Amino acid sequence: MRNLRQALTSLVSGGKRLLRNVFLDFRYGAFLGGARKTRYAHLGIADTASTDYAAFPFIFGDAIQNFDVLVDIGCGKGRVINWWLNRGLRNEMIGIELDETIAKKTRRRLQRYKNVKIICGDALDHLPENGTLFYLYNPFNKPWVAALKARLEVLFTHRAARMIFYYNCVHVDVFKNDPNWIVEETELAQPFHRLAVVRRRTDNAFLQHDSDLPSRGEKSWPVHREHDHLQKSRLTHRRTLV
Repeated sequence: MRNLRQALTSLVSGGKRLLRNVFLDFRYGAFLGGARKTRYAHLGIADTASTDYAAFPFIFGDAIQNFDVLVDIGCGKGRVINWWLNRGLRNEMIGIELDETIAKKTRRRLQRYKNVKIICGDALDHLPENGTLFYLYNPFNKPWVAALKARLEVLFTHRAARMIFYYNCVHVDVFKNDPNWIVEETELAQPFHRLAVVRRRTDNAFLQHDSDLPSRGEKSWPVHREHDHLQKSRLTHRRTLV
């Protein structure tokens, strides 16, 4: 009997979350549920899926400030941007999505919001220099996350970036094993995933490898040699698209 009650409670709770998700999705133009198989698995990109709206208050809390430039890395269908808009935030919001079809649909759906920009392309090439708060939901494999960390080091060292929210943080060890980063992990209540909030260490005594980073006037960003194979795969992909 107890198991039956627990099952019914879980079913009712799941139904309420589904209704909430559908309501907020359609408030911003379209249903965003379900998963979409990626065409870019060979580049280390995961399938597209939308996070439950109920998870976002636990993820962001009151961390977002009115000066933040919000960046969704691998924005997919744009549900996190929906949630930011539904909070009444007027911050600049940037979503980066590799899949051309998904990016086009998301851009069209959100085009009436002048503070929202959807970029179609590889996040390694399109991280905005003015971004301050970054969100990602396990969109990449481990080599990709390592390459992303190398890109983010520039923004956090020489520019205004201040925080990464890594939800379902499968490859968070990439940051944890680097003494230049501070990682705070949280086990969110079921049915949600683990969250890592990542910051760049600001104590110069602990920073390493900063001599390898370009100055503000330089355009090139470092990618570690061990990720050269990833760069070659991305170049091959670009040639295919052209």
